[in-house]
Amino acid sequence: MIRKTNNAICVVCFLMGMVATSMPKVLMAQYSDHRGRYVDSIETALASHTPPQGDDLLRAYRDLAWGYLQINGKKSEENAHKLLALTYPAKKLNLRVDALRLLGLRAYGSNDYDTALKYYNQALAVTDSMRSDSRYSEKDIDDNLSSLYGSIGNLYNIQDEVLLAIEYYQKALPIFEKYNWRESQTILYHNIGELYFSMGNNEEAERNFRLAIEKGTATGDSLMVALPTRGLMKVHIRNNNYQLALDAANACYAYYLPHKDEEPEDYMQVLAGMARINLMEGHVDVRQAETLITEALALAHEDRGAETLSDVYSAATEVSMVKREWQKAADYAMLAIDADPNETYSDIDNYAQLAEIYAQMGQKEKAAEYVHKLQQSMERFSTEHYQSGLSQMEVKYQTLQKEAEITRLKKEKQWFTWGTILGGVILLLVVILFFIVERWRKLRRQHEEMMVRIDAEAKERERIGRDLHDRMGALLTGIKLNLELFAQNRQDDIAKDNALKLTDEAVVEMRNVAHHLMPDSLKRYGLHTALSNFCMSVPTVSFTFVGKEHRLPKAKEEAIYYIVHELVNNAAKNAHANNIHVQLIMNEGYTAVNVSDNGQGLPEQTESLRFGMQGIEQRVKAIDGLLDIYSKPGEGTEVNIEIKE
Repeated sequence: MIRKTNNAICVVCFLMGMVATSMPKVLMAQYSDHRGRYVDSIETALASHTPPQGDDLLRAYRDLAWGYLQINGKKSEENAHKLLALTYPAKKLNLRVDALRLLGLRAYGSNDYDTALKYYNQALAVTDSMRSDSRYSEKDIDDNLSSLYGSIGNLYNIQDEVLLAIEYYQKALPIFEKYNWRESQTILYHNIGELYFSMGNNEEAERNFRLAIEKGTATGDSLMVALPTRGLMKVHIRNNNYQLALDAANACYAYYLPHKDEEPEDYMQVLAGMARINLMEGHVDVRQAETLITEALALAHEDRGAETLSDVYSAATEVSMVKREWQKAADYAMLAIDADPNETYSDIDNYAQLAEIYAQMGQKEKAAEYVHKLQQSMERFSTEHYQSGLSQMEVKYQTLQKEAEITRLKKEKQWFTWGTILGGVILLLVVILFFIVERWRKLRRQHEEMMVRIDAEAKERERIGRDLHDRMGALLTGIKLNLELFAQNRQDDIAKDNALKLTDEAVVEMRNVAHHLMPDSLKRYGLHTALSNFCMSVPTVSFTFVGKEHRLPKAKEEAIYYIVHELVNNAAKNAHANNIHVQLIMNEGYTAVNVSDNGQGLPEQTESLRFGMQGIEQRVKAIDGLLDIYSKPGEGTEVNIEIKE
């Protein structure tokens, strides 16, 4: 049976990642039965007359985010956002990584995998910037990387993106080995073994399971040995190696029997595996197989995991087929499929079983139905990163073809089935291609229109700035000279001083306006210098830069500058913020801007506000950027912009 990695292992790996990142003891306490009391005490401190300030406030939000993660996801997310916003003015990179990873875990728990990946990648970028900061040690960086690699691996694992999951697990392994974190190594080797097993690569699966057993033995923790041993049992069953499968099964049974109340699902899977061993050719013991699967079925109920239930019901199907109890076999096969509402790779085995069962029962239409489902599933999964597993499924299907009834049914349905599939696929591809082309043309047209608009605005700003500086500057200077002569002739010192003072102020103001319309520093030195100068000119704005400075295309630099200019103006004038922070992050191939403030937040959208935000969003899209806005009334606003290079 081909199955993806047990989701419970992913959770264990998360917890191992948290241990590996040297979490303070107070954070470890949050996963006990006293989590409620732990977060309540921090909430009480925050609501007191003397709430924590500075670094203590950041730690309080971090502890609340971790503490609520398992018991109240919404509150965990809210506190993670508060922590993230505070890390920018406080320049706390490690805590920023913590906040982003928390938000990623929260999104992962909500099955929002794209958002989770976005937060993890942001955390990786911040971790990379820590290398140039002397406050952080090599171990600080390794802690972050190992946890993030493990989290991303789990993210791809749960989505059946096998090769990507293996890639990120293997990135984390050298760090675990560097610091001799054996339990973490055991979990990752086990996960990698399960993934290779799901691809049908028995050799690599066995190698990684044995490495996991080696590392698990070194920990002295018998559970760390039992997990990969169970994986080894499945490999030997698939390889039809009775003695090795039996040895692995007995070792697993010896551990899980006294721990079946603590690990009921693992115990059920061991029982299912042992039932299959008793059905192996040359070692068939139907009575023993039935006894084992009956015990596993007695433990099956709705609280069990979908993967475990599917495995047990599938094993029960095999036992019933050997006993030629076809209706019972069909019922168990349907339970195996229904256990997981999402179609998984293991359903292919169930479709094959049902096709054979209904053929044996003489129900030709039902047999043909599951032959058709088998063909459809094989076709679909072959295009979803399961090329190596496809050959094994084809062998299984060819074995079915040797059955006389299935062969006859295939001949009757072959042209109709494949013709329908091929016609449907071609039609679907044509429709998808049409919409993709139309969508691409529309986006391209919008992009070109916006770039023309941005370029025209930039040129107009440059012209206005030049005219203000050259023509108005000269005019104001002439006015000043004439006023000076006039005042001298009139001998009116007060009028002279007032006129000259007002004229000087007008000249200065005109130059400021001209500079902000098209700052010379932007053209000469680039975005870093221009934004820094702009922020210095506004008393309530601070500026930080992270990464390695480099120039962007002219259109992108101008667009980013005016976007930040508009966001700062909005924060100061509309949100009445008195503390605005602008951060520019530049790495190779990646540029990001963060503008956060302590203002009133975004109110209900008025017509002018909606138009202004749409304008910013269109500018961001025009330069292939991503815009993310977080705001609550009275709690300030944070705007994140990421730009592809």
